Amino acid sequence: MIPRNCWYVAAMAHELLPGALFPRTLLDTPVLLFRRQDGSAAAIEDRCSHRRVALHLGRLVGDHVQCGYHGLEFDGSGTCVRIPNQERIPPKACVRAFALIERDGFLWIWMGDQALADSATVPDYAEICSDAAYVGRRSDAMHVAAPYTYNLENVLDLSHVSYVHRQTVGTPQVAETRPETTVRGDTVVVQRAWERIDAPPVFRRLFGWDQVKRTQTIHFWPGANIRLDITSEPVGNTDPALVRRIRVVGPCTPQTRGSHFKFSTMYRDFAQQDAAITEQLADAFAVTLNEDKVLMEDQWRNACADGPNAPMFDIAVDQAPLATRRILARLAQAEAQ
Repeated sequence: MIPRNCWYVAAMAHELLPGALFPRTLLDTPVLLFRRQDGSAAAIEDRCSHRRVALHLGRLVGDHVQCGYHGLEFDGSGTCVRIPNQERIPPKACVRAFALIERDGFLWIWMGDQALADSATVPDYAEICSDAAYVGRRSDAMHVAAPYTYNLENVLDLSHVSYVHRQTVGTPQVAETRPETTVRGDTVVVQRAWERIDAPPVFRRLFGWDQVKRTQTIHFWPGANIRLDITSEPVGNTDPALVRRIRVVGPCTPQTRGSHFKFSTMYRDFAQQDAAITEQLADAFAVTLNEDKVLMEDQWRNACADGPNAPMFDIAVDQAPLATRRILARLAQAEAQ
């Protein structure tokens, strides 16, 4: 149930250093990322076409990846450009290349039919990640030993924050409030709003607010994109300057059937110059992410141990996760036809 004809995050831009080879398995496929001398990024299959040795065991020679076994060299298009002591290079010497676009601090990769890769459809996080109105500590890839759908479901059903994240972002009222879920085409939107709700612990520590007026909106769209928009302000507030906006960018990418990479960062539109607040929020968010990681990995271990016929059922807050599963299944089935 993994659609391939979608843009996924291969890596954060800062993970890919000049002169280095960066291997990562994506959608059960070994991929090698590297930067050319002009700084542009490329992605090719991490296998030499000669004897199937991983290319990341070699080195970068100028703009070419040199196999560490017999010295064959490949450019960013996957073309074999050199075979030592051999003038003729057979066409079958090439390796697969993948469309790769660097945008908003992400390296987006297209793992499916390369003829369908359209740069116009790269997920757009510019209004958060590339706008000075929002600040946050850049994210790193978090490896999670559980299917990527577990992550999507975890974020789409935030009722769990009342129990899992009580020390950071959770309040009791979240679980007690049924969300409004809207499904349009391949998108899912989940909304909650409160005129008065307990302030999350992190906000109490930062602002001294005990109760707030608050909204919470979660957006999903394929391949595995999540955006969470939160507004908070004092109850009865009439000053726009006191409205605090937090936006969480959270795409994830399947590694294998049972593992994924999570790329999540919390951004804010207030106190942009305050580095201490940046670090406090980022540290609290890291605690939250790790709490989710523990539960997702436990869930997957139990699913593997208990088998596919183990009893399980759905509840009211599962509407958005179930809708997302159906969207992904439909897209994957369409590709298989």
